[in-house]
Amino acid sequence: MEAGRLDVPEQVFDLTIDQLDDALGDTSIDLRALAEKNTQYLRRLRHVREFPRIIDSRGRILRPPKRKAREGELAGEPISPGVVRGRINVLHEPDEKPVLPGDILVARATDPGWTPLFLNASGIVLEIGGLLQHGALVAREYGKPCVAGIEHATSVLSDGQMVELDGANGVVRFI
Repeated sequence: MEAGRLDVPEQVFDLTIDQLDDALGDTSIDLRALAEKNTQYLRRLRHVREFPRIIDSRGRILRPPKRKAREGELAGEPISPGVVRGRINVLHEPDEKPVLPGDILVARATDPGWTPLFLNASGIVLEIGGLLQHGALVAREYGKPCVAGIEHATSVLSDGQMVELDGANGVVRFI
């Protein structure tokens, strides 16, 4: 950075260890060009919001059969049993905003960094994942109703919206 070979310090993460080692011995190596080349694939994928869950060896995207949703409900995969009513709280990042007691947490997917949010949540709705996804395991461990596989849940559901979550049947009903 100080030598002007990178634009920002974080650009070092776009380089391999070997490229960095080589660049230490040879100042003529253009680190910006290498970083640009190394991140070309990721930049092409930047606009993709959702990756398919399953792709077979021929490139076909496989989707499980969906339960038909009735009027006023969303249908997904039942993960953890129980029925709760509450306000929707949509999060895209675990530190985005607090989950208040009784909120129904709605997320694309979760990882261990989301676990503390499950304590206050009365139920969990996940866009992707199945029985073995992180959020599903934690929901069952904490005894929280959970439904997964509701496509576009983070955009269809909105903060403050009242719903009934039926984890045994995989249904979110609008109240």
